[in-house]
Amino acid sequence: MEYKKIKKDNYTLHLIKTDRFKTINVGLKFTKLYDKNEFCYLKLLERVLPMNGTKKYKNVNEITKKLESLYNAGITFRSLITSKNMSFEASLRFINPKYTEMSIYNETFDMFREIIVNPIIKDNCFNVFDVHKENLINSINNVKDNMGAYGSLLFNERFYKDTIYAENNYKDIDIFKSLTNKQLYKTYLKLFDSFKIDVFVIGDYDEESVLTNVDKLLKGFKEKDNTSKELYIDIKSKYKIDKEEYPANQSILLVGLTLKDLTIEERDYQMLLYSTILGSMNNSVLFVNVREKNSLCYHIGSTINRFTKTIIIDSGINKENFDETLRLIKESLESMKDESVIDSLIDNAKKTLNIAFNDFYENPFKIVNYYYLREFTNIPSIEDRKKYIDNMTSKNVSDLAKKIDIKEVFLLEGVKNEEN
Repeated sequence: MEYKKIKKDNYTLHLIKTDRFKTINVGLKFTKLYDKNEFCYLKLLERVLPMNGTKKYKNVNEITKKLESLYNAGITFRSLITSKNMSFEASLRFINPKYTEMSIYNETFDMFREIIVNPIIKDNCFNVFDVHKENLINSINNVKDNMGAYGSLLFNERFYKDTIYAENNYKDIDIFKSLTNKQLYKTYLKLFDSFKIDVFVIGDYDEESVLTNVDKLLKGFKEKDNTSKELYIDIKSKYKIDKEEYPANQSILLVGLTLKDLTIEERDYQMLLYSTILGSMNNSVLFVNVREKNSLCYHIGSTINRFTKTIIIDSGINKENFDETLRLIKESLESMKDESVIDSLIDNAKKTLNIAFNDFYENPFKIVNYYYLREFTNIPSIEDRKKYIDNMTSKNVSDLAKKIDIKEVFLLEGVKNEEN
């Protein structure tokens, strides 16, 4: 895999050459500092833009037929938060023209530009605003029907208080209800002059064709970089236990861990191996202690958030087992300070991570995201991570365990009712 970065006047082009895929994937990312109200509009724009119709293709049926004629090319939109920044992303996927015909380069990029640049607009309004605003509001309200997603929202609100990660669309539903068509159009116009613009192309592409078509794609756009280059956020919270009732038989237990005074090596490498041993592999400490030996949960695992230097433990339990499950989680965390415990698990953890690292090269979205994050922070490469973690010792892990504190315990407590 070869990487090449080209800085243009109005965008940055990232070329990632690889013959692993029969498709060519293009990611167009518009990024700026997070603004809650504007981000709500971007969430709506991701739904409206691909369905609105364009000057050339009047409705979604015509758009679909054209994409099918381009060997089922795919165009998608989404908006994301990455620490202190927000992004609006347009993605294009099409069959490598060497398997079809070279004219596909031009036709596919032209279609991509048509949807982004030429939506049907009348009186400064989009064509399909009302139905997609309603669908967005419904999807936000429906999160309460998904116990896991709803529990995570409530947990994040408490654990990540006063940070961007505490944002809760469900509680901010009134903002979405107040969105207007004319303001959506104004937000859309900001894509042309108020964002940092990056284009990622991955595949076995023809570089000359890509350069020509990306220049054409972004003709008329101006770049304005007001992004944050400091993505790491400190979580300042005190230990507490919170509970909220939910109409279900099962309960969700979430435990938030903070890691204090981390070195760069601990943050970028060691935390990942620690979490794998703790709760991200088949014979992890949490799985064995809480589920296998004591049958106290339906599932249990741990994930990391490197930008907040936190680890989240997620478990499905019966509410009657809350106290005992929490006790065993604390006991498991304490056992991670014991080198002999780590000795028995570290080799399997390294193998687990190596499998995940190898999967990176088979996933164009992960590859693009890696190079995207490098625009904002010095994130280590997969090869650097593999090499460092392969050389880690049990002492590295047990020493890191001494820097970990529980800060938030949240139980979404299942309460049976007549419907259950």
